[in-house]
Amino acid sequence: MTDMTYEVLTLRRTAERIGAGGDPWLCIREFLDDFYAADAAERGGLIAGRPELLGDRRFDAYLAALAEHLSVHYDLPCPRWVAEPERFLDQWWFPTTFKSLHAMALVQSPASFRRRGIFVDDTELQRC
Repeated sequence: MTDMTYEVLTLRRTAERIGAGGDPWLCIREFLDDFYAADAAERGGLIAGRPELLGDRRFDAYLAALAEHLSVHYDLPCPRWVAEPERFLDQWWFPTTFKSLHAMALVQSPASFRRRGIFVDDTELQRC
């Protein structure tokens, strides 16, 4: 019989899925679903483990920004790996392809994203 228990996604596992060819945005959204559904005692463990570098600095920085943002907003210890130099961009990145949203993203992007050169709007981390 196959074990059908669900394994809650950590950021480390999310990076593994992205590195294996998974759609980064889908993987991140699924991680956020698990993070928001977890209880307070579990949340810190979901961001603590250092994800291996993906080789795409944009997503290496994005995952660090996400971990830092969640740690600040949920009063969790901020993982040390988020400060690694490889987790910051040299050039700004707007994940949206709609240039009309760039000005809004400059204003609304959370601090942990802005300081890494990533600009997203305020709906980026929302889930239904």
